[in-house]
Amino acid sequence: MKIYTLPNGPFMVNSYLVVNGKKAFILDPGSGIQSILAKAESEKLEIEAIIATHGHIDHIDGVGRVKNKFKAPFYANELDMDLFKSVKMQARMFGVSDPGSVIPDRNLPLSGEIKIAGFTLELYHTPGHSKGSVSIKIDDVLFSGDTLFNFSIGRSDLPGGNHIELISSIKNKILIMPDNTRVLSGHGPETTVGREKKMNPFLL
Repeated sequence: MKIYTLPNGPFMVNSYLVVNGKKAFILDPGSGIQSILAKAESEKLEIEAIIATHGHIDHIDGVGRVKNKFKAPFYANELDMDLFKSVKMQARMFGVSDPGSVIPDRNLPLSGEIKIAGFTLELYHTPGHSKGSVSIKIDDVLFSGDTLFNFSIGRSDLPGGNHIELISSIKNKILIMPDNTRVLSGHGPETTVGREKKMNPFLL
């Protein structure tokens, strides 16, 4: 597995290109996704899916660009449908450009496993930042979206957020994973489960 990380857009969201040979998927595409698209095109990758960990605009405002380029289906959980339907309002709220319609083509399950680009994705429902937040684990790598960060946690004051649910998601779904699990989050540098378990000030 090769993972290319691109912090981009006004919110510096981490967008990921996850590659398996010539197959790949793009996770949480932000507005500045162009260099990932160029890399995928130059390496002649087959983009099998676009996936969003949740429905906030910074994680989905590049979906249209990816779909126009690669015609890949867009996966996200239906519990965040209100966020997807209100993307124009989100754009106004944060003073960014309206990305147009961003409605998932396929529902990303809250749990279990799905196979995309030759990978087995283990899915964990981690609400608290949004109702439909899903964290995705592949081997020893966890893509945590905006649930858990390096020495921090996600916001729970946005629509769909709930602080009690957020802490429960982290402690009962993520921190029980092996300490060496790499955590690649929606913003900021990567960390590990063990590091956050011992040192994250919001979880002590």
